[in-house]
Amino acid sequence: MPNWTEKQKQTIEERDKNILVAAAAGSGKTAVLVERIKKMVTEENVPINSMLIVTFTNAAASEMREKIRKALKKKAADFPELKNQLDLLPGANISTFHSFALEVIRQFSYEIDLDPDFSTCDESQAAVLIEESLDELLEKYYEESSPDFIEFLDWYGSEKNNDGIKDIIRKIHKTIMSIPDPFASLREKTDELKNPENFKHTAGYQFMMGLIRDDLNKAFTFSKDAQEILFEMGLDRLANLMQGEVDFYNTLNVMAGSEKINRVGDFIKDKPGIILKANKTEKDIYDEIKDIVSAKRKAAGKITEGIAKKFFIYDIDIRIDDLKKCYPAAKTLYKLVVDFDCIFHEKKAERKVVDFSDIEHYCYEVLKSDEASGFYRQKFRHIFIDEYQDTSLLQEAIIGKISGENNLFMVGDIKQSIYKFRLAEPEIFQHKYENYAKSEEAMSMKIDLNRNFRSKPVILDWINDRFKDTMNGYDEDAYLYHGKEYSGDYSFEPELRLIETSSENIDEELKDMKAAELEALEVCQLIMKNLGREYEAVEEIDGVSVAVKHKINFRDMVILMRSLTTAGIFLDTMKRYGIPCYADDSESYFDTIEINVFMNLLKVMDNKYQDIPFLSVLRSEIFGFTTDELAKVRVLHNEGSYVEAFLSVADRIESSEMEFTDKCRSVMENLEKWKAQSLSMPLSEFVWNLLLDTGYYMAVGAMPNGGQRQANLRALCDKTRSFSESGQSSLYGFLQYIENVKKNKVKTGQVKLLGENDNVVRIMTIHKSKGLEFPMVICAGMGRKLNYTKASDKVVFHKDIGIGMCIEDTERGIENKSINYDIIMSRFKKEEVEENIRVLYVAFTRAKEKLYLTGTVNNFEKYLSDKENGFTSELNYLGILGKIPNSALVDINALRDFELTYSPENESDEEKSAAEEELNKVGKILSYEYPYKNALNMRSKYSVSSINKSAHKPAVLKSEALEDGYLAGDETYLDDKEFRIADREILINNSSFEINFPIPDFMLEERKIGPAEKGTIYHKVLEKLDFIRVKKSGLSYIEEAVQNLVEKGILSKNEVCAISLKKIMTFFESELGNRIISADEQGTLRKEQAFNLLLEYNGEEVMVQGIIDCYFEEGDEVVLVDYKTNRIDPEKDFDTEAMRMKNLYRQQLSLYKQAVELATSKQVKQSYLYLLSAGREIEVLR
Repeated sequence: MPNWTEKQKQTIEERDKNILVAAAAGSGKTAVLVERIKKMVTEENVPINSMLIVTFTNAAASEMREKIRKALKKKAADFPELKNQLDLLPGANISTFHSFALEVIRQFSYEIDLDPDFSTCDESQAAVLIEESLDELLEKYYEESSPDFIEFLDWYGSEKNNDGIKDIIRKIHKTIMSIPDPFASLREKTDELKNPENFKHTAGYQFMMGLIRDDLNKAFTFSKDAQEILFEMGLDRLANLMQGEVDFYNTLNVMAGSEKINRVGDFIKDKPGIILKANKTEKDIYDEIKDIVSAKRKAAGKITEGIAKKFFIYDIDIRIDDLKKCYPAAKTLYKLVVDFDCIFHEKKAERKVVDFSDIEHYCYEVLKSDEASGFYRQKFRHIFIDEYQDTSLLQEAIIGKISGENNLFMVGDIKQSIYKFRLAEPEIFQHKYENYAKSEEAMSMKIDLNRNFRSKPVILDWINDRFKDTMNGYDEDAYLYHGKEYSGDYSFEPELRLIETSSENIDEELKDMKAAELEALEVCQLIMKNLGREYEAVEEIDGVSVAVKHKINFRDMVILMRSLTTAGIFLDTMKRYGIPCYADDSESYFDTIEINVFMNLLKVMDNKYQDIPFLSVLRSEIFGFTTDELAKVRVLHNEGSYVEAFLSVADRIESSEMEFTDKCRSVMENLEKWKAQSLSMPLSEFVWNLLLDTGYYMAVGAMPNGGQRQANLRALCDKTRSFSESGQSSLYGFLQYIENVKKNKVKTGQVKLLGENDNVVRIMTIHKSKGLEFPMVICAGMGRKLNYTKASDKVVFHKDIGIGMCIEDTERGIENKSINYDIIMSRFKKEEVEENIRVLYVAFTRAKEKLYLTGTVNNFEKYLSDKENGFTSELNYLGILGKIPNSALVDINALRDFELTYSPENESDEEKSAAEEELNKVGKILSYEYPYKNALNMRSKYSVSSINKSAHKPAVLKSEALEDGYLAGDETYLDDKEFRIADREILINNSSFEINFPIPDFMLEERKIGPAEKGTIYHKVLEKLDFIRVKKSGLSYIEEAVQNLVEKGILSKNEVCAISLKKIMTFFESELGNRIISADEQGTLRKEQAFNLLLEYNGEEVMVQGIIDCYFEEGDEVVLVDYKTNRIDPEKDFDTEAMRMKNLYRQQLSLYKQAVELATSKQVKQSYLYLLSAGREIEVLR
């Protein structure tokens, strides 16, 4: 039984109220939510299908359902009557908002004008339809050419294209679609511009007044601080001289809070020009503080000048009256947005699709019906909403339609609301937090869960200290309190590591490095400094809190960034120094080399007269032209476009360069052949065949990170299938579709090949890290400038303030911003500053044991001075932090001498752990390059399985060569899935090669899985599983982990259905399985170890490759295990079959034994085959 805190107990047990739970990071909100639901179901007999449980991601919904299932299953062992609740669970409403909205629409489709046979289009497909709709809309308006539209074009159009107009319509439409009645709201805000007499009573005006008052108060404070410094230093004469300036700022403060607001702008222009000049007796003292006093006075002046430029460029009453000038353009914009929505709606209806925004709007329309809303109010006795701080106005309206008087349970944390760009409205949470009573007698109440059970106390104290003065509302209720107690000295205070890029003393070798490269070097040092360090974690074991010691591994570390702009530099630097790493990038798919080149080939297929794509394909691995050969084309023909020149060279019958001419002619013949195929084959089939026929798929597999590149190309094939299913199938259409996806910046990441247990350092955005936790967190890029919404959009919209427009004086060619525009942009800036603070909070609270912050600054001393005087508070994340210690500055030249050899300060070389020595040895073996030429009449490389099957004499180990050897641990050489196909065998001859590789998902559907491929699947699952979690959670965890592999595209549903997860569970329940789990707990288990061995084979030296499924240490010896899926004949005696298996695989395990003993310098005491089909192990070698 968990030891719930008093607040957690209250959260679990409180009933018959609307409850808002402010659950801080690491406060156990999911556990509390599950416990509340479990108690209702098991103790209060509330049917699970009478609850609506809503969260914001499918993964979170699946996790919630699984946790409830496990809790009910455990309880059902003692209370059989709960079996009915378990039977109801699959149909229970535990889902995302979108999934619930879809159910509502399908249940009551007759209430709205929607084909019941609809499907949901993805973001890419929607982007194409949006572009088509905008083109159709503007074509219609150009044909009509109404005076209002022509004037709108004059204001916001361009002579070059319609992109500016399209962007305005697209952005306004997207923004209003998060509002329950979007077009009514847009119309209301449009009409406000017609009669601006009431403007001073609007939310926009009140916000402006508050902003002016706050800024002028800051200016007064800076000025007063400067005067106080003079008084403190005994410079009374200069301080009194400043009194006029102080009075000036004080008067501005008073005016801002009165009816004299209109005079602020003019008054600022009359600022007294006071010059502080020290006399002889004052000079020495004044020189000490002159810079500080001057900086504070400048800061005050900068604030007032900014206010004058923003709001008082001319009389404020005139600016308000000028809003009338915006009305015609706003009315035209309203019509454009409404008409665009109609066209967009028709296009979706033709295709029987809806987009994500439609789903919630249709749901809201359905629930306006008394029948539908009444049905759900009666169905749901309890409504639970997770991540409530990310709710939109539309979602809140939906909740209002289905909830009763006191059946809402909302949990979230406004401090972690970081999805404003997705139109989340944290103000909804804040409003309820301020209005819900703390009294237990009220019908609504708030509960603060603020004990953090994730991070060490020293991290929590540091976080509180940073945010108490920077985050609004960060009071005692919001503080993070210690949830666990730790023994021993395992607390590491968070560290800030800054690199000064303009240092005069910088070493020559570092001068040309980019700031991001220098920062990446510092991050590499931090990683290796902490690798293997011991830390203590408090874990729940059988309901008891136990302190457990662990060592930090690569998988325990994460690098968090605001965006992944510099992730490539970090990856390159880390790989250069041997640190395994991976960037969880959701945007770089179309920027990868392999996709760029192949898309260029498709462009050439569609239209060969495109020089840049044509040159790209020639230079690529597809045709392999050198730069000299590309230049030779121009030497032979220097007229026309490059493609025309190339065609001329290819058509030559006689030439002194016939070999080169033949090469060019071969290119054109291939292009014509592929062009013909594109016209006769289905698009998806053609693209896959083109990848194979060109050899490009195989070529990228041999590049660095080849497995990832091939996965990206397979994903492109899947995209062609999805495109064809939308009713289009032409190559030209697909190319346009991809261009629209890129133009609209639809996030498209590379295919994910890694699982959560892969031992790599992850680089991810702070947004992606939300909900996760890591023993060690490095927040990088802290010195980079923050980007705020710029005044590039000529029309902006805010739900509270309305429409802001630039007013064009076409006769004089002058553009003025309306007062609404300036107010909205100021509101955007304020909201973005607040969100950036929350983003930092999310980043810092991911850390369990160790937190680092890294960044670069141009001039450290100047930066500290500017920060002290308030100049950097919003420029970057460092400005948000408190005082920066001088110790934060990194010795930049120490980076030059950086060596990736882990040597903790408190350990001598003799005391280094055996595990670290093994890591270094294996690392050395993993980078071996075969130095000898291939034998002419033999394969140069053999797989272990091919050696094992051979009738030749056993291979002889050439130990002297292997002393310098490296195992081929680079995943980029061969994708693991490729290696596993066909009994994990790759055969390479001098003259030819035979290879089995993965194929796109669309070709895997309903495909029969063969025995060898089943083996591949079993191996992949066993590779990705966390063995320790299997011990804790059993089959339910295996099922969950495999589902995650499907969601990440690592396995297909068809592949999963081909294997038995129960057989995997049987393995873990065996004696051998328990030994392996025990080794994993002690950190001595190694899985999927690839190797190369240089052997003497048939009188020649050859390279043998293989992958050891797993080995583990017991004492000073090693145990080898190899999984097999071979069929055992049930009619034969098992001992007979076991002997057959031993004979079959003895040679293979002998090679594995040699490799491990060489790498670890330890003796292999036992080698096992584990037969998954039989659930038995066989000891082969001892």
